[in-house]
Amino acid sequence: GMRSSTSNTIFVTQTFCYHWTSPLQDTIAPLLKGYQVGLELGDNDRACYCLVGRMYYLFFTGRTLGSIQQELEAAANVMTQLKQEENKLKITILLSSVKKLRGLDPEACDEMLDSILASAAETRNNLSAYVSAMKLEVLVFFQQWKEAVDLVQKAGNVQLFLSSTFVVVRYTFLAAL
Repeated sequence: GMRSSTSNTIFVTQTFCYHWTSPLQDTIAPLLKGYQVGLELGDNDRACYCLVGRMYYLFFTGRTLGSIQQELEAAANVMTQLKQEENKLKITILLSSVKKLRGLDPEACDEMLDSILASAAETRNNLSAYVSAMKLEVLVFFQQWKEAVDLVQKAGNVQLFLSSTFVVVRYTFLAAL
């Protein structure tokens, strides 16, 4: 029935629509609700989509990296329990980026992102776009401009894989710098 589509509706509206017209912060609570409703209804896929969206938006709204890391680690455990491998990789991409920004074992973080990027290139899914977006975030933060330009040129048209999400808006802005 109608309730069974609630989690998907929340995911689509909060991830693809509302960030264009409302502050990104306003999507955090609804995405958590979408995750909770999805779990209640047994719609683990849509629930986890909401959780992934929420995690990225927490990052982009400027929460402290320590608090985001805690939530990401908890979310990664949830993804493991629910057997959501691709969603877990999206969380791992963000977690590796957060750890690198915090100065926590940056070499291991780079290796993890490169590993995900290599396997994503083989399967041709949108994980490579997430890796490129988060690598660009870190490079710009550390003002590594040459590496950032190289990444943008090598990544190709990331916008095709992340259409209408805030992640692609942010990537487009950073790539223009």
